[in-house]
Amino acid sequence: MTDLSRRQFLVAGSALALISSLPTLAFSQEAGTLKIAIAAETGNLDLLTNVSTLSSYTIVFDGLVHYGPNGTLEPGLAETWTVADDGLSITFNLRKGVTFSDGTPFDATAAEWNLKRWMGNADFSWIAISDAFDSTVVQDPQTLVLKLKRPVPAGLLELTIVRPVRFLSPKAVDADGKQTAAIGTGPWILESTDSSGAVLTRNDNYWGEKPKFSRIELSVVPDELARANALRSGDLDIIGGDWVAPLSPRRAKSLNGEGVTVVAEPGTATMLLGFSPKSPVMQDIAVRRAIFNAIDRQAVATVLFEGYADPIADLFPSNIPLAGKRHEVPTRDVATVKKILTDGGWSESGSWSKDGQTLELEFLVSEESLPGSRRVAEMAQGQLAECGIQARVTSVDNATMHDRRPAFEYDLTFFTTYGAPYDPHGTLGNPFVSTVDSGPDGKIYIAPALDALIKAATDASGDAREPAMQAVYDWLYDNVAICPLVVQQRLWAHGPRVENFSLPNTDYDLPYKGIGLKA
Repeated sequence: MTDLSRRQFLVAGSALALISSLPTLAFSQEAGTLKIAIAAETGNLDLLTNVSTLSSYTIVFDGLVHYGPNGTLEPGLAETWTVADDGLSITFNLRKGVTFSDGTPFDATAAEWNLKRWMGNADFSWIAISDAFDSTVVQDPQTLVLKLKRPVPAGLLELTIVRPVRFLSPKAVDADGKQTAAIGTGPWILESTDSSGAVLTRNDNYWGEKPKFSRIELSVVPDELARANALRSGDLDIIGGDWVAPLSPRRAKSLNGEGVTVVAEPGTATMLLGFSPKSPVMQDIAVRRAIFNAIDRQAVATVLFEGYADPIADLFPSNIPLAGKRHEVPTRDVATVKKILTDGGWSESGSWSKDGQTLELEFLVSEESLPGSRRVAEMAQGQLAECGIQARVTSVDNATMHDRRPAFEYDLTFFTTYGAPYDPHGTLGNPFVSTVDSGPDGKIYIAPALDALIKAATDASGDAREPAMQAVYDWLYDNVAICPLVVQQRLWAHGPRVENFSLPNTDYDLPYKGIGLKA
């Protein structure tokens, strides 16, 4: 089963791939069916395992709370909630009359059973509210109290992520407690799934607003050009979404004006340059500051992202909760860059040198890990060269990247933040903390002082939270620990049959809310 990689962008399909893939595609012609492309098969939607793609969970399963615009919390299966003054308990008042799609009632007992499947489990200790779990109390059929060993200020936001926090029918497991079917309380019921796609039917007993059409067909179309052509022909209604079926800026540009509507909204994930904290030359803050000022972010956004990206100088865009104050994106100026290096003790004579060391950098990229990253690296390489900074672009496969990046075997490489609904605490609490295992993704930057600041920020609550988070951002900025580049916009496209299209709150969600289909 195929898992989608993190944050895909600038993917250009080939004509050969289109020719090979088109004969296998079969599309529904039913008028009441919304046809959406997915890049990889849905899988069985097991809530406790990492074998299914993320994009279909949220229409089958509900959480207690949902992620709203700009990270606001919206009621889900819990109509209201109350956090105790000491932060050690959260009382959830559950909706009445909700049932799972198999008819099983959703109540506090079912909610408790679900939470105990993952909370306190070592496999989910990366979720702070799971790591702090103490116990649950069923006060009555509609009231559940979650007790914690310590306060988790971001706990409610963590309950909006894709899995494992959503709710499964207690009857959808075997004798060993393993999930046997995708039975949730959501607006859609998974009817069938295989390697070619999935079919979902409307849950007419859904507690919320009912969809306006009766069926969703998810078609696996791995090739982007094939997806675009199927959209043009009307065989698909919707393509796009980083975690659904990525639409590259180049492809989006080509679709405009072809009877297709391209929808672009501000993104939530930042593409940034990471500086290896173990590279001797990158230990020099003057070098890091020079690189920070040498990159023309506007050119990257305009040329490589076709205008579908926004330059940024901060770790998170402003639509992420607690993203901190904004810094002005630097205007690239070669003279300024050279002065930074000169003031830092470097001298230029054909190339930059200091204490017998030449300023030459290795720029590690992997098209498999981050499609399109070589083009961005080559533009940055040229901009650095104009400032006299030599950077060698080294392209490696995914396996090599996953070996070298965690070992800090590079000078420069690319990272992306997690985006909504996982940030800010997802990115801050993993690739910036030295004591947490980040696996093959590696660390963006680590330092003892940063560990202490992040712990203080993630532990802070109430009025202390915002300044504690700002202290982390200030440290990253003042120490030039990262080089944020751009935030790619959220890109989707739909055909003329789709009415009232609106983007879901995150790109882990499938669009359906409010959508109508023309006859």
